[in-house]
Amino acid sequence: MLLNSGAFDLGSDGRGRSTARLAAALASGGDARIRPDTDGRNQYFASILPTDALAYGSSTISSISQHAFDTLDRRWSGRFGRPVGAADYAEGLALLRVQFREYFGLAGPLADTAVIFAASGTDLEYVGLAAAHDGRPLTAILLGRDEVGSGCIHSAAGRFFADETATGARVVAQSAIDPAFAATVLVDVAVRDASGQPRSSPDIAADLSQQVEKAAADGRRAVVHVVHGSKSGLTLPAIDDVERLVAAHGEAMTVVVDACQLRVSPAVVRRYLEAGCVVLMTGSKFAGGPPFSGFALVPAAVRDRALPLPAGFRRLATRAEWPADWPGADCLPALGNFGLLLRLQAAQIEIERFAALPAERLTDVITAFGTHVGKMMTRLELACVPCAGKAGCLATDTLVTIDLASRWPRCDFDTAKAMHALIARNARQWLGREIRIGQPVKTHRLPGGAMAGTLRLSLSMPLIAELSALKGPALDTRLDNDMALVGAAISAAASTALCSRQPEPLG
Repeated sequence: MLLNSGAFDLGSDGRGRSTARLAAALASGGDARIRPDTDGRNQYFASILPTDALAYGSSTISSISQHAFDTLDRRWSGRFGRPVGAADYAEGLALLRVQFREYFGLAGPLADTAVIFAASGTDLEYVGLAAAHDGRPLTAILLGRDEVGSGCIHSAAGRFFADETATGARVVAQSAIDPAFAATVLVDVAVRDASGQPRSSPDIAADLSQQVEKAAADGRRAVVHVVHGSKSGLTLPAIDDVERLVAAHGEAMTVVVDACQLRVSPAVVRRYLEAGCVVLMTGSKFAGGPPFSGFALVPAAVRDRALPLPAGFRRLATRAEWPADWPGADCLPALGNFGLLLRLQAAQIEIERFAALPAERLTDVITAFGTHVGKMMTRLELACVPCAGKAGCLATDTLVTIDLASRWPRCDFDTAKAMHALIARNARQWLGREIRIGQPVKTHRLPGGAMAGTLRLSLSMPLIAELSALKGPALDTRLDNDMALVGAAISAAASTALCSRQPEPLG
């Protein structure tokens, strides 16, 4: 595995053993997606150890930073040799609940907000089901299935998305997690039109409202999924329209906000909670923690009216991951998950560092990122996929989706996937530096009907913290150099993946 110049010696000395144990623990306590291959990378090409990669791929996943890894190594020094039991796990998650409440400013009426943990954003969908469960069959209204996690079409409908859960239970993929959700119906509402343009917020809100009314007429309760920072940075419907939906439909639905990218400010999170929405977030994308980790914020009033957790949750979660006062949570197994605890702690380390940054430095970095990505795309004759969201919104300003077909008309989604893998595997050989960018996302179709190829560039909390130390010309020089390498990698991957003679790389 290619690490930075400070790479650890995984030999027989004490530091090497500690590093190896920490790395192994970070890759434990999840499903197959988290397990590294022989090169120390998972299926998303994220490393289990810090690397010197140009890490502009947080829209897909992040690898742990040197800062977070070293902090965890010091925090847990001498304790890697013994298992973390249920009591230690519960104590660690209790502290994280306090820290997350502090970061999001959950005081006053929001002080009793429930904080629930899960191994991934896909697993968090089960929280929305538990919050909505009132004995009626559910209709899960999913907004933009291509713009959220690929497994969410299953978990949002109350089905297992894989044949193994994060607790290690063997299950049947796509079967119901519990009889209570066996009759759940999934409805997909498009977030973009046929040309790939984001649909208007009022139009989407009207469609969602119609689906809620239909569910109610059929004797069903609706679970409405909205997005704040989708895979391509969309935030739809606008929060004003979400609040109007809640006012119009009340107890006929539960609103689940997919903010799993965590490209959302604490003030906006509080506004969603005040409207009675369940908010899903992860620590492994914008927060920059290692994959996989997730947490959900549930308003106290929503928790208080929930029915007890169905027995099927015993295969999905452990006792400490749900608040002690959640109905039926005492039926969950009292087990520890050291890997999830470490990953959540790593995310919290990055969130705390990010929160300490001066606001003006954050603005400077985000503005410079947009400028230099734009210059790179101009050199490569590329265009952005249209986004939707207010200027100054983290979801809009820290993530750019590149339309590869604007330069290479034959570049479809499968070609873009090949390009992504080529860059992850070969950038160091090509350019002397590992480069990570975000996986393709399906946003629009080519004239022949195939989905167009895209790639994504994004900032993360640890990358912003790193760049914020650079001022003026130094920041511009760094980003100009980074984007030159990113552009060259995209061009080289396109030449290889398209298997035809292309113009000389412009990046």
